[in-house]
Amino acid sequence: MLVLNKKRIFLAIIAIIIIVILIIGTICKNNKEYIACNLELASNQKLIDYTLNEYWLFAIIEERDLVDQELYKRYIYIYKLNDSSSKVRWEKVAEYDFTTVWPWKIELGNLDYTDGPQIVMGVNKSTYFDEEVSNRLFVFNWDGKKLYKKWTGTRLGYYLKDFYIMDLLNITGEELVVIDQNQYGEERLLVYYWLDFGFQLLAESDFYDIIENARCLDNNLLEITYRKQGEKLTSKLIIKGGWIIEDD
Repeated sequence: MLVLNKKRIFLAIIAIIIIVILIIGTICKNNKEYIACNLELASNQKLIDYTLNEYWLFAIIEERDLVDQELYKRYIYIYKLNDSSSKVRWEKVAEYDFTTVWPWKIELGNLDYTDGPQIVMGVNKSTYFDEEVSNRLFVFNWDGKKLYKKWTGTRLGYYLKDFYIMDLLNITGEELVVIDQNQYGEERLLVYYWLDFGFQLLAESDFYDIIENARCLDNNLLEITYRKQGEKLTSKLIIKGGWIIEDD
């Protein structure tokens, strides 16, 4: 009986170890450091941001010049998943020099369900009609071989602080959720949807002190983390009549 109990304890320990390894593996696969390691970047390269699906990984890579240490460039590297072995391997298939527009965030989404998945990129640049350098959005289609411009618009709102792609509403395509900051430092949410050749404003919220994060909980249900007079709070919001309001 003692031998049987020891065997059961041993098997239970092995099962726990396996579960822990699986949990850690799942966490690591969504960790920036883990991804950066798998991309086998050079010592003078740094992963700024990335987005991925089951086939592709799109990364913003910052590269420091080896001669002039003050000179930096930013690229978009595109990788394809090679699952021919038990180890996850990302093979680079394309790269684009985006230094002139200085990308800082990248998201993968499907805005209209007609041209395949889109790459939505936050960039920092001026435009022909607006000479001020500011945060803006670029949208590209990826056909498996090449990036194609879909939309390189001007500003959305006052100042683009952050953005998310969400399937928030029961309408065609996913929505663009923006954290917008005005000239006084106050922040609000803006929700856009894709209409024909650009983004159409769907709803806006009141202003908050600082919005730290936004995520989709369910159909027409957002959760935001924000600060009010230094206190960290969360609220659930819905879209109604063109406004983003508290869900009572």
